[in-house]
Amino acid sequence: MIERKPLRAQVQKEILTRIADHRLPPGTRINESHLSVDLGISRTPLREAMLGLEAVGFLRSDLGRGFVVPPISGDEFRQTQAMLARMAPYALSMAQPLPGGRVMELNNLLGRSRLRVSQPGPDRGGAVADLIYRWSALCVAGCSNQMLVAEIGRLEALSRRCWQEAVILGFEPGGLLAGYDELYELLRTDHPAEAVVNWENLIGRFAAEAARHLPAPPVGT
Repeated sequence: MIERKPLRAQVQKEILTRIADHRLPPGTRINESHLSVDLGISRTPLREAMLGLEAVGFLRSDLGRGFVVPPISGDEFRQTQAMLARMAPYALSMAQPLPGGRVMELNNLLGRSRLRVSQPGPDRGGAVADLIYRWSALCVAGCSNQMLVAEIGRLEALSRRCWQEAVILGFEPGGLLAGYDELYELLRTDHPAEAVVNWENLIGRFAAEAARHLPAPPVGT
């Protein structure tokens, strides 16, 4: 049983842990009655927590059939990352120079991510997913095209489970973290053009590496 405060965040953390350690593997349809009893909570806060996880791509709701852990496809992940490799650096080019406070946030994010990745266990994948998602949000926040920013956020949310699953299945994130260190230095020292190119290459290179660890779609789909 879990503590009730803060309830939604704790429920989401527990569901994410079960997704990461494959107690809720891809394709699982969640039995809300059983899960609420298991967690010692009512179905209302459970549903609120799952709606939040749906918004960031970890769950999918089917009308009238509840929530499911979506299947993961390396091909779909590649397609999503190819779009992000074009869109996110372009948004960054319109958002620079980044305010000093935001650059400091990027540095703090990197430090926390390194610490989490260095610890064994399922949280390593979550650390990588959080780094990529939050880094993108910080970098494009100042872009004047809010429709572009919203679409980038949507695609990044859809990609979070894939990054997490890739780490679980063998993707080693050391090179990715080093790439973010390099990108951070370009942003910190105000090299906007180089930062845009660097980020595009970073997305393309490591998305391709991560995708190799993800399942192929079933034959015939």
